[in-house]
Amino acid sequence: MTDRRVRLGRRTTETQVELDLKLDGTGSLDWEGSEPSVVHPLAALTRYAGWDLRIRSSGDDPHHRAEDVALTLGRAFRHALPDQGIRRFASALIPMDETLVEVALDLIDRPYYRTDLDPTSLAEHFLRSWVTEAKLTYHQRVVRPGEPHHLLEATFKATGVALADALRPARRPLSTKGRVEWEGPE
Repeated sequence: MTDRRVRLGRRTTETQVELDLKLDGTGSLDWEGSEPSVVHPLAALTRYAGWDLRIRSSGDDPHHRAEDVALTLGRAFRHALPDQGIRRFASALIPMDETLVEVALDLIDRPYYRTDLDPTSLAEHFLRSWVTEAKLTYHQRVVRPGEPHHLLEATFKATGVALADALRPARRPLSTKGRVEWEGPE
């Protein structure tokens, strides 16, 4: 398997982000300049996905910092993925006390995002930005609603569990298209 590690930076007039992502890690998050409403859910995702993630971020407001970290993480994730040899599809059903959440995903180059999360929350915006830039197909649904914190934590844990499963080696190629090759700029 290829080295599934990427270092990436993003600079705009609003923010600066430096990120180091290792897909085959120990499940640790080190985020300097973190946003409180996003750091705990992201820590759950990295723990359950088994990633090591180091982020350094600064910028003009919490929304811009969280969004640009999510976009940088999405791009880093996409570049860390091997071309082939992974399971690609996975799902997870995770409880958090009274809340029950299901996540299903496909690590394919077709971004699609569907969720039952509150569209006004910063954590939902973070997740949507990450999924779109990572070019995943992502479905999340609330099977049993509950306290908003439990809903977010169950969602990010389910995402991490599904990612760990989808990134496992496959016994055979799972696409009927074979390897897709592009010509020209990304």
